[in-house]
Amino acid sequence: MILAIIFLFGLCWGSFLNVLATRILHHRKFFTKRSYCPSCKHTIAWQDNLPLLSFLLLRGQCRHCKAPISWLYPATELVTGLLAVSLYAVTAEPLTYAAYALFFTGLVAATRTDLEAMLIPQLFSLGLIPLGLVAAWFGLIQISFLESILGSLVGYGVLWLIAQLFLKITKREGMGAGDYDLLAGIGAWIGPVGVWLTLMIASSVGTLLGIIYLYGTKQSRSLRIPFGPFLALGAIAYLFFHRTLLSLLMFP
Repeated sequence: MILAIIFLFGLCWGSFLNVLATRILHHRKFFTKRSYCPSCKHTIAWQDNLPLLSFLLLRGQCRHCKAPISWLYPATELVTGLLAVSLYAVTAEPLTYAAYALFFTGLVAATRTDLEAMLIPQLFSLGLIPLGLVAAWFGLIQISFLESILGSLVGYGVLWLIAQLFLKITKREGMGAGDYDLLAGIGAWIGPVGVWLTLMIASSVGTLLGIIYLYGTKQSRSLRIPFGPFLALGAIAYLFFHRTLLSLLMFP
């Protein structure tokens, strides 16, 4: 019963993140207007705004103009619901749960905007740094305050250095500033070792899926693929499976 309640709350929180991410991304005022269809501008009724369920009932279309609804809306809601349940499975301590829930909130929102527009607002990336430092200071997360500081510095520095080297060698940009902002924010929550493993996971999965996508769609190799979602995936994988990952790599 408790898991069902947490899952439903996660779906609702994911719906909120959809609104937050899209309005910040498109510079819309947050509290002044209800959600509306971007195609016909019709205000969305409450029964058409139920997390995940409304998308299924409407078959992914606006009730009024039949314009397709982006898959990012139900995906964000579903992922947030699953993360809420998964987090409860590893920690039921209220303050620790709340702290990591804030971290996941930033990761999901950053993923949402990066997939839509290849842009990560600093609220969802650098904004994670002070939250991580506070959580570490009060012992709510698994790393110390010093590790939180080092993780943030290493996270930003390593991607910035890689980006500069790539630019110097190829004369073109390989990633945006939002990526190393995001890894800096991630580092504040999982420390320098977590940053390293997050980058390994993100690079491996991103490269594999990128190759599959380019091969399957016959797109040019110059096609830009958002890296933020893979960083978020790597950070989440590290948090849930860090003991297994570290043991596989023969860390004590």
